[in-house]
Amino acid sequence: MSNKFVWTEKYSVNVAEIDEQHKEFINICNDLLTLAESETFTKEEALIKAMKLGDYASYHLGTEEDIFVKTKYPETSSHTEAHNKFREKAKGLINQVRDENIDTKKTIKEAANFSGEWLLTHILSLDKKYSKWFNEHGIDGKE
Repeated sequence: MSNKFVWTEKYSVNVAEIDEQHKEFINICNDLLTLAESETFTKEEALIKAMKLGDYASYHLGTEEDIFVKTKYPETSSHTEAHNKFREKAKGLINQVRDENIDTKKTIKEAANFSGEWLLTHILSLDKKYSKWFNEHGIDGKE
């Protein structure tokens, strides 16, 4: 059984909307890991869940980038570049799930692990940097 990703308060960026999105992102990664552990799943199920991960990641990263623009975040360029590198890798993994000649179980597990590990590392290394800036510009931890 794979280790699942767990969101804890150490990952909070003190912005309720972003914290909730991070939690959902982790849940989707864990759903994909659960599917990979299943003995019976279809290629279609794997593709649907992998695409859900990709779609949600795009939605979440877009939310952050919209706030960067709104608040004129000074590290927008480098942060967006990190997002774009993730997008490219995730897109490649999702495309592999479509490939009939690829081990689907292995690929969805790789996609989930890459995405979850990337997210948690990204939160601690880059997202935490914008917490104070966002809060000072009216984006805060209140619901």
